Amino acid sequence: MKGLATALLVVLVAGCGGFAGSLEMSFGAGPSAASLTALDEAIGVFNALILHLNETFSVHPDVSGVVPPMNAIGSALTLSAGESYRPLDWLAIGANIEYTRSESSTSGFYQGAEISEIDLDLDFHAIGLTLGARATFLDVGLRLSAIGGVGWYHTILDRDITLQIPAEYPDAIAGIPPEGVGRATGNTFGFEAGIGLAYPVLPWLTIGTDLVYRSAQVPLLRDAAGIPLDLDGNGIPEPVDLDGIAVRLSFSIRIDLSLDGKGVME
Repeated sequence: MKGLATALLVVLVAGCGGFAGSLEMSFGAGPSAASLTALDEAIGVFNALILHLNETFSVHPDVSGVVPPMNAIGSALTLSAGESYRPLDWLAIGANIEYTRSESSTSGFYQGAEISEIDLDLDFHAIGLTLGARATFLDVGLRLSAIGGVGWYHTILDRDITLQIPAEYPDAIAGIPPEGVGRATGNTFGFEAGIGLAYPVLPWLTIGTDLVYRSAQVPLLRDAAGIPLDLDGNGIPEPVDLDGIAVRLSFSIRIDLSLDGKGVME
């Protein structure tokens, strides 16, 4: 995978030296969804505990309070910026960087002899750097393109977990997820493929949308001490599955690099 990324970069540099084409800078944003299956399963463990406590204390004479469950963490808004070199009208080669952030949280308390707080906060970040190509295979005013590339992804999970069980709970509870505050990170390589639809508003300005499928998985996340992340406390570190679909709405500015060019294309 690293060799393929290097080869694409070499092609990009070689193309810039061998052609007098144009440079495109693009900026965009749009919704995305990643599997994050293991993280959602850990959230399911938290929710099962919360629902059990809600049911138990809804009929307990000495304790009151309800805590809402957490939401799934996979959906997010993705911001992107890219730069590509277009040696030919139908071919663009370049790099794109994306940032995605999603979170899931809940908070509440149970009031018994003392206040028992439940405060759960998961904050997920992913930064992706992709090297790839875009090939236009249909141009009838609207341009339809095929997109492909390889990417490097850096993921971060911040957690802040407080789980206080009221002393009035009648029995001991086994398998309670661990409390604590921390950050865990991990990296991986993957690939992207999709289709794009673009409309040139002006010779130098294009608006468009891409539908892209991403495949990548981080085997595990580690904290600063090198300890693997185990959110639900079952002894098995959670991998981060980034497989998913992203929709990018973007605009791009085209700059003429030919010897007789005038900068931004008129």
